[in-house]
Amino acid sequence: MEMQRHPCGFIYTREFSDFLREKYHAEESGHPGELLSLEYVSCGDGDKAGMSWLKLAWVNLFAGPSENHLEIGDTAVFIHKQSQRGLKNRLLHYTDGQVVVKK
Repeated sequence: MEMQRHPCGFIYTREFSDFLREKYHAEESGHPGELLSLEYVSCGDGDKAGMSWLKLAWVNLFAGPSENHLEIGDTAVFIHKQSQRGLKNRLLHYTDGQVVVKK
């Protein structure tokens, strides 16, 4: 498995990078002026306590600070600072049709 460490601290696989690129190109025509956004959610209490997941959505290109505009592989994405901190030292992988976040 080919992996790379992003400058903000998370690790991602080639499969994850390929998944993002394919998703971006498949959906970009329906989202002019928008950027693919990754949000890392980690639940601390309630029914989903201890669970974490990655949400993908589209956000306005000018919605957040430019320092949160990053590249994973050759795909531009927006990752909020809080999500960047939560993803630090975690692995982002894509397998069997799912995004996997591992510690």
